Amino acid sequence: MRVDRIAIVAAWLLVVLAVMYAVTGHERTLRDGQLVLLELAPVDPRSLMQGDYMALRFAVDDQLSAEDGSWPTYAHLHVGAEGRAVLAGTGNQPSSEPGMISMRIRQAERRASVGPNAFFFQEGTAAVYEKAHWGGFRVAADGTALLTALYDEDLQLLGSNRR
Repeated sequence: MRVDRIAIVAAWLLVVLAVMYAVTGHERTLRDGQLVLLELAPVDPRSLMQGDYMALRFAVDDQLSAEDGSWPTYAHLHVGAEGRAVLAGTGNQPSSEPGMISMRIRQAERRASVGPNAFFFQEGTAAVYEKAHWGGFRVAADGTALLTALYDEDLQLLGSNRR
C-alpha cells in the first residue's frame, strides 16, 4: 500500500514538473522571442461549438513542399526591418545565417504549416479581426513559434493583446 502511494506521488510530481517545464519554455519564448510577421489568408471566423475564432492559413505554407515524400523540419525566413518575413528556403536544421530566422514546420494530415490553423478571440469582437492581414509570432532560437497577435495591412495591432 505504501509503495502505491509513493508511486502515485512520484507520477504526480513528474507530471507537474513536465507541465512547469513546458510553461516556462513558452513564457521565455513570449518574453525573449523575436517578433516575426507572416502574411495570412483568413477563412471563416465562426464556430458554434468553440466560440468565435478565425481559421488561418499562412501564405508561406503554400510555398512549403515535401521532398521525397517527407516534410522538412524548418522554414528559413528572411525578416525585414518591420518584422515581415518571407520564405528563403527549408531544411532540417535551424539556419545560422544573419538576418534569417527558422520556424519549426508543423505537419497535419497531408499539409504542413508554420503556425496554428485558428486564432480565438472574445465573442462579439469578430469585426475587429476582419482586417487581419499578418500573424505576429514570437520565435525562439530553437524554432519554437507562438502566435501572439494579428495585425492589419499597415501592421497595426488588432484587438487588446499587447505582446
